[in-house]
Amino acid sequence: MAVDHLVTNTETCSTGIRAKRSARSAVLGAALALLVLVAACGSPADSTGHDGPPPPAVEMTTVGTESISETVELVGQLDADESVVLKPEAQGVIASVDSREGQEVARGALLFRLRDEEQRARLAEAVASLSLAEEEYGRARSLAKQRTLSPAELDTATSRLDAARARRDLAQVELDRTEIRAPFDGVLGARHVSPGDRVDEDTELVRIDALSRLRLAFSLPEIGVPLAKVGLPLAISVAAFPGETFPGEVYFVAPSLDPANRRLLLKAFVPNEARRLRPGFFANVHLELSRHDDALVVPETAIAYDAQGPFVWRVDERNFAHRAPVELGIRRAGHVEVTSGLTVGERIVSAGTHKVGDGAAVRVVQAVPEGKATHAGGAP
Repeated sequence: MAVDHLVTNTETCSTGIRAKRSARSAVLGAALALLVLVAACGSPADSTGHDGPPPPAVEMTTVGTESISETVELVGQLDADESVVLKPEAQGVIASVDSREGQEVARGALLFRLRDEEQRARLAEAVASLSLAEEEYGRARSLAKQRTLSPAELDTATSRLDAARARRDLAQVELDRTEIRAPFDGVLGARHVSPGDRVDEDTELVRIDALSRLRLAFSLPEIGVPLAKVGLPLAISVAAFPGETFPGEVYFVAPSLDPANRRLLLKAFVPNEARRLRPGFFANVHLELSRHDDALVVPETAIAYDAQGPFVWRVDERNFAHRAPVELGIRRAGHVEVTSGLTVGERIVSAGTHKVGDGAAVRVVQAVPEGKATHAGGAP
């Protein structure tokens, strides 16, 4: 029994010793693992060479100059520069059609002719009467010089001559009215009559439109009235030619606003030598209100704001950022004009402005010259 009790006490003591050794081994193992992890990951000082986190990655652009304009978007309608539906000046029968539909004609070109036999006969009669009156006037004047004809008789001969000339001119006008000619350079539309048709002063013959230059009508809201002026340049776009613009210039500004809608009517000429634009097109009007050449233009993403107003982050030669207050001018899609606070050639942060602090270093991951993007690395 004594021996058994001794063996039992010995085993219990050995078990306690082994448990204590296992606990110490576990603590040593955890400490060793922590040291390995620290050695593997390193510290900020080991990776950057200085204390603290690495500089934020930003994009940068160099300030340059370009032209920038302020525009407004409006809606207008295109019309022919001149447009008229031709009608005859006298009754008659169409003798001939001397044009074709869709033809481009010059001013004065003969388009239609009415039967003119009666008018020609009246003209011949008037010409003969004029010839007789001229002979009578010549004799009367000769006799008056010889004092064998009274002044009253000479006046009568003069009046007959004037009347004969007037009848000749009237007969010529009546004959001319049998010819329908183009009133201006233009393009003919659909024809409404044929040879043999009887027409009068209300009969529509054909439409003619002047298309080498179109008129654009649009209106400005009341707030834009101070900007409206003759000679104001503009550009238009139409649905038929997406992605294209056509230039124009304002030639008329209404003297007063339309009381119905409180808007100011403007009209502009739009050149159309290629005949691509058509009367009746709806047009999106891009009206240039002001234009600045050689303006300092930066990406809109480079502008930051705080309680003191807009500013940019100017980057020095060591890639440290500094707050630079700016004043802004004209804006356009994605870009903005800087009127003061910057000079040409300075570098500014164009993306990632929210990560930058005044006087802090930055790491340039992409240098973006105005209008182009080129990869450039850099570190403070």
